[in-house]
Amino acid sequence: MANSTGSNILIGISGSIAAYKTADVVSELSKQGHSVQCILTDSAAEFVSPLVLETLSGNPVRSALFGSDISGTEHITLARWADLMVIAPATANTLAKLALGLADDLLSTVVLATEAPLLIAPAMNTVMWDKPVVQGHVQTLRSRGARFIDPASGTLACGEVGKGKLASVAQIIEAIADALVDPLPQDLAGKRVLITAGPTTTPIDAVRYITNHSTGRMGAALAEEALRRGAEVRYVLGVDKGVQRPIPPKGTAGRLKLTEVRTAEEMADAALRDLPFVDGVIATAAVMDYRIETPAAGKLKRATEAVSLALVPSVDVLGTLREHATTQWFLGFAAETDDVEANGLSKLKSKNLDFLFANQVARQGETQPTGFSVDTNGGTLFRKDQSAIAIEVQSKASLAREIWNHLP
Repeated sequence: MANSTGSNILIGISGSIAAYKTADVVSELSKQGHSVQCILTDSAAEFVSPLVLETLSGNPVRSALFGSDISGTEHITLARWADLMVIAPATANTLAKLALGLADDLLSTVVLATEAPLLIAPAMNTVMWDKPVVQGHVQTLRSRGARFIDPASGTLACGEVGKGKLASVAQIIEAIADALVDPLPQDLAGKRVLITAGPTTTPIDAVRYITNHSTGRMGAALAEEALRRGAEVRYVLGVDKGVQRPIPPKGTAGRLKLTEVRTAEEMADAALRDLPFVDGVIATAAVMDYRIETPAAGKLKRATEAVSLALVPSVDVLGTLREHATTQWFLGFAAETDDVEANGLSKLKSKNLDFLFANQVARQGETQPTGFSVDTNGGTLFRKDQSAIAIEVQSKASLAREIWNHLP
């Protein structure tokens, strides 16, 4: 049960060099009035001192399953005490234990015994994070209702560069605050929405194709938020390597219809089939504006001279949906490298949309905290009357929540 000024937060810490950052998380949560208890794995104790965590939390640090001063039901007491359980950092080994339901130390035993919401912040080497077995464990845990704070990209402790750094203290604190809020109102119950997401591809020959950098993360976040709030979602996803599919929150899988496509033409056909059954359309897909005019049926052989490819306009998916719409409202997305607001307003008018979200994407050789292949986004939401709502850069999950707050 929560204390009078805050919540009971149980933090599990596993053996990663990033464990030292969790001390700052504990400190901030304590300052906010939460009651915090920490569970350390044996490996984690090599990276962060139990004394530091006890001093910052004001509570003893737990690590052992057995001992002369440990009751046989201490893990149950801890499990029932927590309003929220956080694991930060979570190693690949810990993710595997949780996904498989193992309980061979105090942390994994308490996770198995608790009914509190579970929030996980992984940290590990990039190659480890990208391994299919690790991603499989992540998907398993998501499907059971666990929330994740995705690792950040950058220079890792080993010196390699890539995704795997523990999310920042600020991001972890924000995610904990989100997880502690009252359950979302079911304000979208009975609503039906069509979402297009991800990239489309255009084949060059039997083995090669052209695509873009979209991962579908923004669309997935919007779909997951809609499901949490009671909506039925028809989701048309352009698939490619690295594309993220929406993970239905616990108990909502029956309200998600997922259709996977590759080309713009396939996306238009699938979305048109779903259009008569929805109240609104959210078009986040990064549709290829051009396609190869005549793809080769077989594999083109390597040439010693330059090869030209004839490109012709592909189908305008959003425009086609708008032409066939009846009473549906429409939200479009405009990812721009230059003149973001001007280009966004132009698309709002030319497509006859009710809403449009415009955001900056990186130019060639640059990086941006918004756009493709990043966990954050921000920009401007325009309404049909051209009024604008500026939305600061934040996690895509948080941004999805804010966008839905402005939709019908």
